[in-house]
Amino acid sequence: MSTDLFEIPHNLLTLRADNIFTCTARNYFEIQESYKRFPLPNDILFPWLHGVDGRSNQQNLFFRVRRSLVPNYRGVLVVHCNPLIHSRRLTESVTPLEILDNEAHFLNKTTTDVTINLRNFENQVLRFATLCDVFLYGERAEELAPLMVKAQDEFYQQRMEQIEQVASAAGERAVHNANYIKYKTIIIQDEFSVFEEQFPQLVMYDSSGKAVKKTDFYELEGAQMREMSAASEVTRHVWAGNTQDAPISSNDITYENTASTFDSNPHRFSICIECHDLGDIPTPSILTLARETLNELKQDHLPSEIIHLDMHGTGVPFEKKEFDSFYDCLYHLLIFMDDQVNRGRRILIHCSDGYTESSVLTLTWIMYHLKLRLPDAYLYLQEKRSFFVYAADLAVLKKIERLLFQEEEDHEPEPKRRKSEVGVDSLNSLRIGNTTENNKVLHDDTYLNSISNQIASGHIYKQIQLSPTANELAHHPWFYSPRFEGSFPSRILPFLYLGNLNHATNPDMLKALNITHVVSVGENADLQTKGFELLFLDNLYDDGIDAIRERLDHVMKFVENAREKGESCLIHCRVGVSRSAAVTICYVMKYLRYTLVEAYLFVRARRLNVIIQPNLKFVYEMLQLEQKERGTISITWPILCKEIHNLNMTYRESSSITSS
Repeated sequence: MSTDLFEIPHNLLTLRADNIFTCTARNYFEIQESYKRFPLPNDILFPWLHGVDGRSNQQNLFFRVRRSLVPNYRGVLVVHCNPLIHSRRLTESVTPLEILDNEAHFLNKTTTDVTINLRNFENQVLRFATLCDVFLYGERAEELAPLMVKAQDEFYQQRMEQIEQVASAAGERAVHNANYIKYKTIIIQDEFSVFEEQFPQLVMYDSSGKAVKKTDFYELEGAQMREMSAASEVTRHVWAGNTQDAPISSNDITYENTASTFDSNPHRFSICIECHDLGDIPTPSILTLARETLNELKQDHLPSEIIHLDMHGTGVPFEKKEFDSFYDCLYHLLIFMDDQVNRGRRILIHCSDGYTESSVLTLTWIMYHLKLRLPDAYLYLQEKRSFFVYAADLAVLKKIERLLFQEEEDHEPEPKRRKSEVGVDSLNSLRIGNTTENNKVLHDDTYLNSISNQIASGHIYKQIQLSPTANELAHHPWFYSPRFEGSFPSRILPFLYLGNLNHATNPDMLKALNITHVVSVGENADLQTKGFELLFLDNLYDDGIDAIRERLDHVMKFVENAREKGESCLIHCRVGVSRSAAVTICYVMKYLRYTLVEAYLFVRARRLNVIIQPNLKFVYEMLQLEQKERGTISITWPILCKEIHNLNMTYRESSSITSS
């Protein structure tokens, strides 16, 4: 791409004094449109955006640089200068407190921090601000303009001093493409009403405080998750879904919802079973009361109040006494469900996300109702909808399976087990303490940098031995493989899966899922002789240095080849959150013609419990791909990073981050 600088045409600005300019709302609109179309440079922003200033030998060695001057780049940033942050606000804007301290210095100051952080999304706004012409609008724009000029002048002097030092030590060639730019401060003079009337696409919050354009990634991700996990029928009259699908009580219906078009129970559920970790499985006496209530109804009539029951989510007790009590209640629940289904009543099994806490009950019901063994129940449910099972709950499900089929097994000789039964201590070690209350795993940058770039050895996650019989192992080798973690790779599209190295090195599981094509991103799954079509992207590390840009065309053609044949493809790396996730997002952008934000949240929601975390450089390359495909970008770099950071923080604050 071009190394030319973006320049604001002089005719769009009016110089006032002391590097302070003014412009109109229309001129700002034209400038933003031009800036978003201007080619994003390939390599000059990194490793500087990683936080590398050239003063740390550790950072310089890691990123293979001798020095790291401020990039020769000109961006555009707009600052919201109104006192209320949720009123009269433009899209793509930041607040003064995000880039300036109380003494009008840029917050981006060189520090003695020598850490290596490849996912430093938090600091991108304040770091990028120093490379931008800054637009100010709002009540305090005139007051803040001289302070912004002061900060820009101070940073300019720091850059000049660094350039002089490098030139003195390494010669003029070392600074041949140094940054000598004098950035501008520009006040948008028009009232906010002009934007509302003439450029509504630039309005995030209007003058009344109403959100006109939704940019909150957490809210957008939630919408994607609800759509992906919406209620669907898994067996006749039994549905699985998320809690949003559960009909609300008549006591909770508001005045606004009493319109004739409102239907809180479109699927005509009579019974809703909510699975959550604080839930208590209903006792037989409660089920008897529910049965009597329902049996009083005429055929096809719904109860005036839906029957709501609770059920354990994850972490079912495994100690014998507690488990026996749990199983007794569970078996009565299955009988109750079977009775109601035979009477034509619909049941919804639901949980908060629609695919985690409800999986134990849903799989148990499938085993009970369809007389399927656990591995076959897995494959049956996978055909219906995506779901997730923790490794610890896999052992619980296996125990439930053996009890459900006990009568049949009682007439056979006691099978020899390959390994000893799993113990309670083993289960406790596999509990989900590193997940958030939203059931998602958020790995920190240190962990990802370590595990993604070390030589492969052993398994990525702790495994659990299920002690299969010889017959079980022969019929379902994928399920009893030490590589099987309890869940399948994530289905992103009907023909496209995203997963980790354990998924890729379980060829029997891939065949059970009808996966014939495998893209190995930097990790060799050793499938060459096992009947798969392979694309190995060698020497591609999650190190903030390597690029995916030049590899994308090969991946797109390879996945398209699988799709056109009616076959499925797995894309994987080591953990399945950075390299392979980035490649998958790029494919979704092209295939569905999505913006980067749409594709990022689409893939993120469908990765289920594992939070995707492509490193900064991969995300930047995705933004470049969006610009290449659409001719413009839908979101600027600092705002994109800010929203990703805020989204991750919602999970970080609800638990400790996985760091080992």
